[in-house]
Amino acid sequence: MSSGKTTFSSLITAFTITALLSCKAFAGYATILIYHKFGEKNSPSTSVSMEDFRKQMAYLKNHGYKVVPLKTIIDYLYKKQPIPDKTVAITIDDGYRSTMKAFKILKEYNYPFTLFLYAEGIARFPAYLTKEELKEIAKYPEVTFGNHSYKHFRFAKMIKTMPLNKYVKMIEKDTLKAEERIEKLTGQKPVFYAFPYGEYNKVYIKTLKKLGFKALFSQDDSAVSSLTSPFPIPRKPVVGSWSKMKKFERMLKKEPLPVIKHTPPIGYIKTGKINIEAVIKNPKNYKSCQIYISEKGWMKTKKEGNTIKLGKPIKITRWKNRISVECYDKKTKRFANYIWMILR
Repeated sequence: MSSGKTTFSSLITAFTITALLSCKAFAGYATILIYHKFGEKNSPSTSVSMEDFRKQMAYLKNHGYKVVPLKTIIDYLYKKQPIPDKTVAITIDDGYRSTMKAFKILKEYNYPFTLFLYAEGIARFPAYLTKEELKEIAKYPEVTFGNHSYKHFRFAKMIKTMPLNKYVKMIEKDTLKAEERIEKLTGQKPVFYAFPYGEYNKVYIKTLKKLGFKALFSQDDSAVSSLTSPFPIPRKPVVGSWSKMKKFERMLKKEPLPVIKHTPPIGYIKTGKINIEAVIKNPKNYKSCQIYISEKGWMKTKKEGNTIKLGKPIKITRWKNRISVECYDKKTKRFANYIWMILR
């Protein structure tokens, strides 16, 4: 009997531990940081001071964050595995010469990072990395190079200016031209793509998927969960006033809201009136939900079952809006959000 009790007790203990670990794993998420310029006082809205950048890298180390290659997070998504808590990836867009200042600090911490390159500018225009600097960075074993287009146009918007087949060919031509130049200068063929200006539409996404990219990246200010689609993946911009330490700490602590589906969908909409709804997983875990839309600000919501929505349709006039659904997680006592972009 005592042996049976011991076995039963052991099973209960094992089950409890497994359940706790599963809950913790489910609650885990990744934060992908996006930087542009470093220590450039003439570009206050797109730069981070070197003092703050160094503090941020130290904060990640001193507070138990695991800085991983971008590929690690993509693997979690493709394998549908839980993301460990305090997972962070560092990305830098464009390839400005001030990237070299950040590179020195990233090497000190042995942090992996991904550099999304504006292919026309690098090794050509004065503000961008030279051929020699790119070779130096390419020697670092913890760097990955990504495609950030050749021309860095507002490609998402340009779909309205030409026939669809011509638009697709333009995207293909620009992307492949960028790929060829990046591979020539760095020795790496990019498998990740970051949208210029963080702007995207459905056709743009579909075209890049057909070209074989494993993941696409936006500038939607949200974290990444096991529910996140690789097309596109949100990143949190660390620029301007958002690069100050207090906001940086808050940025890391904001969770992803588990949105299963939403209305309207991403990309272009056919009407100036929209109804916003988001279906979330585990709705009982959340309270104080709000919806934010760029041209309207924060708006009150209704919660019906597992759906968060506005009381009535609203009229929009801007060509681009980002929509954010944000709630308070009663269990973790943190705010959680989900963001997507619409165009008209």
